[in-house]
Amino acid sequence: MAFVELEDGSWINTELVELIYKTQLNTEFWAASMANGDPALITDADRARILKAAGFVKIKKEKDDGKD
Repeated sequence: MAFVELEDGSWINTELVELIYKTQLNTEFWAASMANGDPALITDADRARILKAAGFVKIKKEKDDGKD
């Protein structure tokens, strides 16, 4: 199990997150749909933490193009 601490100090289990979505396009908050049926309001930074902990965000490698 991978738990992630959210900005508000609460914790979320990434294995229970089924869907991350925005309820409105002009808002800064996201919602995480949970397997237990209770949606959690999260921030954009929380969304990034959840995706990284779940392994969905790949770390970009720096491109070495040989130019110095």
